[in-house]
Amino acid sequence: MSLDPTTPDVRRLLTRVPQLAQASFEARDAVAACLRARRTVPGEMVISIGAPGDSLYFVVEGEFEVTLSDHSLTLGPGDFFGEIGLLYGERTATVTSLSQGLLLTLPGEYLPRLRGVFPGIQAILEKAASERIQHR
Repeated sequence: MSLDPTTPDVRRLLTRVPQLAQASFEARDAVAACLRARRTVPGEMVISIGAPGDSLYFVVEGEFEVTLSDHSLTLGPGDFFGEIGLLYGERTATVTSLSQGLLLTLPGEYLPRLRGVFPGIQAILEKAASERIQHR
């Protein structure tokens, strides 16, 4: 399935991301306009620990394993990852696709523009990053 990130379907998918569900239509629309679709196959490494953090990923389809230094966890539709690397510059985990997957990717270059239209995005990302760091 090929997704155009600016379609109503993608905007609806963003409402399933808890951190974006309460955002205004305009804010979700601004995020949707910046997204790029990416398909993955089982075993594909999406990001690797230590790599530059240049994008945020929203899971639309499939399951993804997040491997940290001492444990791992599984993410699925409605989850997102990559916020720590995007905010702080370096990836702190490796994420691998466990199945056929579909991700919506938010390139970091769009973050400054989004802050202007959706000021709350910075707080959302910082809160998510902080919670993840604390639960390690």
